[in-house]
Amino acid sequence: MELIDNALDSRLPGQSMKVDVAYHADAVTVMSEGGEGMGPKDLERRYLRWGKSAKRGRELLGQYGQGGKAAIGHLGGRFSVESSRPGDPLGWRFTDPNYRDRSRLKTYELQEVSKRVPQEVGYVRIRIDEVDKRIDLKRLRQRLADTYRLLLERGDLQVIVNGTPLKPRALGEIARKDFRVRAAATIMSGWVGPVDPAQRTADFVPGVRCYRLGRLVKDGEFFGHPTPAQEPGMSQLIGEVEIPRVPLTINKSDFDRDSAPWVDIERRLHRLLKPLVRQLSKQTESPPPPSAVKVAQQVRRLLSQALRWADRPELFLGTAPARTRVSHPTNGEGSFPEVLAPERRPPVPVAASEASPKRRGFGDIVIRPLGPSIRSQTVIEDAVKIVVINSQHPLFRERKGDIWYQLETAASEICKSIEGVTVAEYERRVNEIVLLALRLRAHRRKARNSAAQLKILQ
Repeated sequence: MELIDNALDSRLPGQSMKVDVAYHADAVTVMSEGGEGMGPKDLERRYLRWGKSAKRGRELLGQYGQGGKAAIGHLGGRFSVESSRPGDPLGWRFTDPNYRDRSRLKTYELQEVSKRVPQEVGYVRIRIDEVDKRIDLKRLRQRLADTYRLLLERGDLQVIVNGTPLKPRALGEIARKDFRVRAAATIMSGWVGPVDPAQRTADFVPGVRCYRLGRLVKDGEFFGHPTPAQEPGMSQLIGEVEIPRVPLTINKSDFDRDSAPWVDIERRLHRLLKPLVRQLSKQTESPPPPSAVKVAQQVRRLLSQALRWADRPELFLGTAPARTRVSHPTNGEGSFPEVLAPERRPPVPVAASEASPKRRGFGDIVIRPLGPSIRSQTVIEDAVKIVVINSQHPLFRERKGDIWYQLETAASEICKSIEGVTVAEYERRVNEIVLLALRLRAHRRKARNSAAQLKILQ
């Protein structure tokens, strides 16, 4: 997408652009037709100087001079760039046969080549060879169609992937309410409305989709209103808005939310959405199965004990009302000798003050509808950390919210709060917590069976 973003920044006003993406074997080619193109001096400024960008300070997608270069190096070890400006009779090309080698200073020689498009058209063609990253073409098409949906719908952009043109993704709204409002010394335009629940796809994300120059930057935005995890009716909110003047993050995945323009825009759009939010908040989705709600409470108890045994109780803490604590015997049916050695018995949380009516307690697990694309979310309600398991997720429906699904989902969501861990470490910790919880559950069953047999004998 970085390479397409670079092409869009060169698009001329009122001009449609065509981008052809081809992936075969170990090579990826991205060719954009239309726009300013690049001549010899442009190639030197835009692709041969890391961190230098003529876009800085302008209302464009790229401003850091790193995205396209980093994308090329991430995909493969060899590349060539070929380009020409509108009106130029020839094109120019340079090649780096070992782009990932940073051991020496590199020089490039520009070669004149025949122009691939009509003389009045500008183009840029980038070919990356020795690609060592697996590319899922189906997922690539879906992501491109989603990211550039607005431009595809307007006809400002045509994207072709391996010979197949992309179509803009439908959002499934029932009705649109268009708006134009002033904020951050500029005019913003867009639309909002409710979505048809029957048309929501498996990857549907509720909330307002925020764009820069027609390119999706952030979806699922509620501008300070409750999310579906807090108000189930909000899972029917959908909309699109163009956000100008707010700086983007370096990877273009969000806006700078600390900037003054964003604060002003967020405040204005919060007021704009109020009537629709009030309407959607009154709507309720079908309640989750009572059996799944009961299982959620079992999972909460198992996870709270497993986290204590794993010495990680802080992952799921909140301020909760004090409860009468039942002390467990150190032997007999209430002990867990096969789970952990005695020296690893977890510390029992103690109130900071005996007179205090509250203590640090474990969070909660609830079942709520969030839309089909979200598996779970963490929210804070009344100073308590709550894991919301989505009753509309396809896997939840397939498993009917059984204890195995909820346990793994909740453990995964809880471990997301651990900072600075690798994927392998994250998976190891989730696995450790789930296994501890399962062993505790098995021990409880064994203890109950033993108690029942003893009662029969008596």
